[in-house]
Amino acid sequence: MQWQEQGIILSVRPFNENCRIVSIFNRTIGKTSGLVKGTKSVINIGDIADVTWKGRNADQLGTFKIETVFSPFSFVFENPLEILAIDSVCTLCCNGLPDKAPHGKLYDSVKKFLLDLIHDDWLLNYVFFEKMFLSEVGIGLGLSQCAVTGKKEGLFYVSPRTGKAVVKEVGEKYKDKLFVLPKFLLDDEVCPSNDDILSALKITQHFLKIYFCGISNRELPLSREYLVQRLLTEEKNEAQYYN
Repeated sequence: MQWQEQGIILSVRPFNENCRIVSIFNRTIGKTSGLVKGTKSVINIGDIADVTWKGRNADQLGTFKIETVFSPFSFVFENPLEILAIDSVCTLCCNGLPDKAPHGKLYDSVKKFLLDLIHDDWLLNYVFFEKMFLSEVGIGLGLSQCAVTGKKEGLFYVSPRTGKAVVKEVGEKYKDKLFVLPKFLLDDEVCPSNDDILSALKITQHFLKIYFCGISNRELPLSREYLVQRLLTEEKNEAQYYN
């Protein structure tokens, strides 16, 4: 059997002297792996490629033919923050998604992130990717209304236990135990500050850790940790992450 579809390279690792095992993520099949024979062609994680898979049956590892369409590394190879973000996105998907389970919305989010890395708001796309990832794996943040009063206005805190928002008057007496909700997660028109970005990443990190610990007792990608560390360092030296 055979299928052909555009996909995103999530990981590349050696199999033997002449083959590599490549994991890709596409819109209709999800995450899947296959052998790429020969080692001359360059395949980078984060590449968007036309992929042809062949195998005797759907359960077989099969082989890939990969033709790169867009490689974000060619645009950001001198920018360590973007490189760390690419690795984090791909590793989260590779380690956190089940095989052959479609996640069309998440695929679209990853593709948008990769294609828009050359723009100044790439970090916003990264935050929204993590928010979408949590939603797709069943740990969606409940930010549409207050979990206690049902109000949709004045949302201010997020519970680290449920991931649901509450208004300020409800959460005030528990504020030391709650996350402050960055407004840009509620309204696309709000331009976030550096603190807002870091606050959002703190929230998603908390729930990502819960998810990964639950499925395989895994840690989050080191690239994600280094990304946040670099952002904290640059916050001291720059007025804004992006313009």
